[in-house]
Amino acid sequence: MSANRAPLPGLQAQLAFAGRKFHAWWEGYAFDGTAERATLRAQFQVKNASNRTPEDLVAEAIWGNGRLEPGTPAWTLRFARLLSLPVRANVIVFGAGEGAPLSDLKHATRWKLSGLTHAKNVAQGNLRSYDLAMQRVDKAGAAGAISFFELHRDASPASFASFAAELLLPGAKTCFVDYVVARKGARLRSCFPASKNGAPKTEGEYRDALKNAGFSIDDAIDETSAFMPLVAEGWSRWRRAYSGISNIENTPLRIDMMRALAAQAGLWAERYEALKSGQLRVVCFRTTRR
Repeated sequence: MSANRAPLPGLQAQLAFAGRKFHAWWEGYAFDGTAERATLRAQFQVKNASNRTPEDLVAEAIWGNGRLEPGTPAWTLRFARLLSLPVRANVIVFGAGEGAPLSDLKHATRWKLSGLTHAKNVAQGNLRSYDLAMQRVDKAGAAGAISFFELHRDASPASFASFAAELLLPGAKTCFVDYVVARKGARLRSCFPASKNGAPKTEGEYRDALKNAGFSIDDAIDETSAFMPLVAEGWSRWRRAYSGISNIENTPLRIDMMRALAAQAGLWAERYEALKSGQLRVVCFRTTRR
C-alpha cells in the first residue's frame, strides 16, 4: 500500500477525512483525496483517539476541533474581554473541552494559560483532566479565570466555586458562564440527562453559591441570544459528522458512534427549545475573588 493510501492515524483523522469528502460533494467542488490525506496525516500524527469516548469524538465532530460544546473563538474572547487582565496574567479555563478555548486565547492574548476538562485522562501541554489535576492543585496562583458550564454539573455549585476559588488570587476576576433555569426546582432532565448529580439552578441560587464560595458578583449578563446561534451552527456540521461515522469500518464502534450522534441530536434539540421558550438561559456571572 502506498503512503498516500495508508490508513489515517486514528479515528479523529478518519472522521475529518470523511467530513471533508462529504463537504466537497455537498458544495460541488473537486476533492483531492491525496492532498487531504497528507494534510490530515500531518495534523493528527501526534494525536491518538483510541482512549477517547464515542461521546467526546461525536461532540467534537459537531462543535469543531477541540470543542465538546458549542463555541467559537469570538465566544471565548467575549468573556476574555470582560476580565480586563494585564498582558502576562495567569488565567485558568474551567471546562476547556479538548483545548479549543485555550487555543482561542493563545492566538488573541499573551496570557499564561492553563485549562481543566472533564474529558478523561487528558494531560497534554497546559490542558489537564480534573482527575489528573486533583493529584496536584496549584493553589492561589491565577489572576483570572473563565468557567464554561461547570457550575451546573456539580450537585453543589458552591463546591465547584470553592474549588475554583482555591486556584485564584484574592482580587482575581472570573467569568462563570452557565445555564440558568427560570424557576427553582426545574430539573429539565431531558436537557441534562448526563448531569446525574447536578442540574441548572436559578440565578438567585447561583448568586448565593458564588457568594458563599468567596466571590463578589459584579454583574450578571444574559448571553442567551449570543449562545443560540452557536447551537444552530453545530447543526450545519451534523450531516458531515453522520457521513463520517457511516464510513467507519469497525462495526461495533460505528454503532456506538451512531448512538452517541443520535443522543447529541436529541440533547441539543431539547436544549434549543428550552432556550427559545425561556425555560433556560445562558448567563455570565462576572465576579471578583474576595
